Amino acid sequence: MPFDGVKVLVTNNSHFDSSRTGTGDVAVVECQDDCSCLWDGYVRKWKGTYCHLYGWKRVLAQAYGLKMCYLSFRAGSDWLGLLPAAVLPRFPGGQKKAVSLAFCNYGGLLCSPEAEKESLKARALQHLAQKGIRQVEFRDISTEPAATEEVTMVLSLPDSPELLWKQIGSKVRNQIQKARQSGLTIRWGTDQGDILYTIYAKNMGRLGTPVHSFRFVRETLDAFPDHVDVLTVQHAGKAIGGMLLFREPDRWSNPLASCLSEFNSLNPNMLLYWEALRAASQAGAQSFDFGRSRKKSGTYNFKKQWGTKEVPLDYHCCRNTVRDAKTATAFYRSPKAALLADIWRKLPFPLQVHLGPMVRRWMP
Repeated sequence: MPFDGVKVLVTNNSHFDSSRTGTGDVAVVECQDDCSCLWDGYVRKWKGTYCHLYGWKRVLAQAYGLKMCYLSFRAGSDWLGLLPAAVLPRFPGGQKKAVSLAFCNYGGLLCSPEAEKESLKARALQHLAQKGIRQVEFRDISTEPAATEEVTMVLSLPDSPELLWKQIGSKVRNQIQKARQSGLTIRWGTDQGDILYTIYAKNMGRLGTPVHSFRFVRETLDAFPDHVDVLTVQHAGKAIGGMLLFREPDRWSNPLASCLSEFNSLNPNMLLYWEALRAASQAGAQSFDFGRSRKKSGTYNFKKQWGTKEVPLDYHCCRNTVRDAKTATAFYRSPKAALLADIWRKLPFPLQVHLGPMVRRWMP
């Protein structure tokens, strides 16, 4: 298998355990912490997502005790690609499953243009199968329209907040102005992690979704000190909405955002998103990633009103190296999940917070 013309990123090797799979000279390397800078350098070089960053290995291991397999593919000292994966707890009688990347919108195999992606994917599957992991879910951003209803919504940002204000349209501007006239204000700072979590937990409980642990939020803030921030919207000195933001030079993303439903009439979510978009534009970011939604859903329509464009997602599983369309999100959209959500939202809030992380560990 030729790899002529692959660009060199790594000039010397860190200490690592490696195994060679298949034929040829490509090594599948399980990266440890001494490779973290090389890993993130590759992510930046080849425009990976914030979900590809090495820090998630620590977050998921610390918050949920998951075994993490961070695989890089190397020909000598040249990095050809990487795959971050989390190994989920196994149900009795079930197969071991890995997700790239669990609890994140994205992940999947990231490789340089010259590499043969399907060959690297096959090597990854073979390597994981040798470890007893025969089911792998990939969460890829697709370059072509996909059969799935899952998309991510992305807004292209102009060169200044002033141009952005004109771009978003009068209807959205009026809702932002209403929020300001209601006396809502905003505050930035990662010291608001506990406040953000409380708002998020209440909103997830109302929707019938098991909540992440507080440690998941705290570990995320600690693992990415140069990338993350917390934005809250305040009413009479009390936070009523919050957002976790990932800041990258070209793109900002918000993997988590919630507002208290009893204040919806004040439009806190509109001010929250506007201030995030304004800050991203002012910082020189080229786009803002609103995150995953199902087409035509309520969250999809909310994001669409800002002028976003949908980007197709290709979520798929490989079982014993054979592609299978069924993924974790297929269950989330099922009638059975809707029934469980109805039951969950009736639980007392303290019980939701107590039980949620135990359940969520099994729900990637």
